[in-house]
Amino acid sequence: MGMLSRIAESLYWLGRLMERAQGISISLQVQHSSSLEVSEYFDNSNWEPILNAVGQLSSFYKTHNKANPESVMDYLIFDLSNPNSIKSCISKARENARGVRDMISRETWEIINVFYHEFNKYDMDLVKKEGPDTFFHFIRNQGYSFDGVSEITLFRGTGYHFMQVGKYIERADQIARILDVKYHIPLKSVSDVGNPVDIYQWRTLLDSTGSYEAYVKYYTTKIEPMKVAEVLIFNKRLPRSLIFCMDEGLSSLKEITHQKEIFSSTRAEQKIGKLYYQLAYANIEEVFSFGLHEYLTNFINDLISIGSQMNVDFFGASE
Repeated sequence: MGMLSRIAESLYWLGRLMERAQGISISLQVQHSSSLEVSEYFDNSNWEPILNAVGQLSSFYKTHNKANPESVMDYLIFDLSNPNSIKSCISKARENARGVRDMISRETWEIINVFYHEFNKYDMDLVKKEGPDTFFHFIRNQGYSFDGVSEITLFRGTGYHFMQVGKYIERADQIARILDVKYHIPLKSVSDVGNPVDIYQWRTLLDSTGSYEAYVKYYTTKIEPMKVAEVLIFNKRLPRSLIFCMDEGLSSLKEITHQKEIFSSTRAEQKIGKLYYQLAYANIEEVFSFGLHEYLTNFINDLISIGSQMNVDFFGASE
């Protein structure tokens, strides 16, 4: 693999890993907020839903016997044997950033480095002492700082666009999984849909993704599950919606091929373009008719295929 490919891959994964840390934190916040409600409608001590949604249920049970709140939080936040824990993501992001210091701004490096050192002051005892919500807000605010500083200070060259593609592919994947966390939190019967606890969970999902104000502007303060899903999937003006992510990812891929003087679209560009237009010409009624869980599962599988194609098209992997 040539040096250019290694640098491009490091920048792409820097974008993905920083976004993944935020996404896992948001999923945990949704699950944690739901578990605080003493409810006759669902078992709030069972944390399998988040493991299922983030695709880590089987790996968790290789080392744990029970999915209770503390064991799941420790596994998804601090366990370095879990390559997708928040700690693993932040550590690998810093390692990637260190390797491409000359390709990112000094301010971007400083944000990542400070995040890494501040995060390492935490363990489960401190999380419990301060309260999980305080910790989740810390992760979210550090992520916002990284996004803001990198947006303001990075030169708009090929390296920037590789970071953007990584960021938006990962953001779309995480939002789809966060929606699926809510799907997997089981209610005891169909009649429980729309009860106060169910609505509270959907409101938490909007709050934790920074989407509540956008929801209120487009709809009302009344929380309706179908409309929550609609704003997070199809709203073109919401930076965390699936269609916004695919649009931005496609735009950056086109910039990469243009700047590298590739005059025909790559297969990765074709795949992300296809996924964008599938979103552009669908609607929420079709999604719920097909099944929200099934739709999100297909979407996540398409993103995995796009990620694999990026490896082939740009990072030297073989078909």
